[in-house]
Amino acid sequence: MKIMIGCLQIACVSNNDTEEDKMEYKIIPDQMTPKERMTAFANGEAIDRVPCCPFLGESFAPYFGHSIAKFNHNIDVIVDTAVRSFETFRSDSISIGPGLHGMPEAMGSVLRFPEFNTPAVIKPALGDYSDIGKLKLIDPMKDGRLNYYIEALKIVMDKIGHEANIGNTVGGPLTTAAFLIGTEKLMKDMNKRPDQVHKVLEIATENTIRFMDAIMDLGLTPGIAEPIGSSTMISPKKFREFAKPYITQCEDHIKKRTGAGGSIHICGKTKGIWGDMVDTGITALSLDNCEDIGDLKDQFGHKVAVVGNVDPVKVIMNGTREEIYDSVRECIRKAKDCPEGFILASGCDIPIGTDVEKIQMFMDAARIFGR
Repeated sequence: MKIMIGCLQIACVSNNDTEEDKMEYKIIPDQMTPKERMTAFANGEAIDRVPCCPFLGESFAPYFGHSIAKFNHNIDVIVDTAVRSFETFRSDSISIGPGLHGMPEAMGSVLRFPEFNTPAVIKPALGDYSDIGKLKLIDPMKDGRLNYYIEALKIVMDKIGHEANIGNTVGGPLTTAAFLIGTEKLMKDMNKRPDQVHKVLEIATENTIRFMDAIMDLGLTPGIAEPIGSSTMISPKKFREFAKPYITQCEDHIKKRTGAGGSIHICGKTKGIWGDMVDTGITALSLDNCEDIGDLKDQFGHKVAVVGNVDPVKVIMNGTREEIYDSVRECIRKAKDCPEGFILASGCDIPIGTDVEKIQMFMDAARIFGR
């Protein structure tokens, strides 16, 4: 069947369409730049299609000829990857680090940087809680590699900021604390030494806010990634004690400076803490693919925009074109009428090694079904 939208024609499939019919999809060119689209989206105005944001980051540095290790140590490589990713896919947001590891490294944790994989902590900053006093309050322009991302953001904004929506994501306080203490030790000490864990969280939160201030000084709103807060990792009760208060401090600070909260992404199972996540003051909740975005919209779509949540591994990396199209169409069907807005995205980071054609299929699907 065919649907007319204004003067534009899109070929769609029904349950009775044959495989041959499925080849008739028409990809309609965008009528707005990503910046125009996201500005209109934020203002509740009409947009040409659903915003679409595959989570790329450092994953696509190798596609442009860079190792991931080089990406993590070279401003020019960060800039080149971000700009060329935008030019290749025209996604509705380009986000630049420092991700999960930047803050703990700036506070003293030692990282390993594989050539073609993400960084890993090899020596947490705290050997013992008696070392808490050694954890310093960071200077975002001097400590670790934080300034690489700040400087890269400035350059990228200058290069493509007139048409691209540019963002930033930093690890949340609990994830930073886990990489300062050691994740397994943190889990145990939530029960054995909760007071000590809270002391680390207080310092991690202060430093997160310091970095966020540097990002907001650029006119950007930072987002938070807090995977250690997942219900796959800790109980909802532990989330309310060890994650929620500190995320709330960050969101309160963002609102104080920008007038509205930021976004948050927590990997894995989160349904039992959706209400708590919303309570922190966020304006957008990014959902992993293991949860149902329709349920999130029904329960909390009147309070926050929902973001997600196509499976990045099974569907985007390993799926066929039809599987990608079907998953995107289903995701849009479930969430397109969210009162506070819907952004189509991958459920988590796109894996390293994903074919560039798969990302293009994902973007094409947004242009076909997101009208």
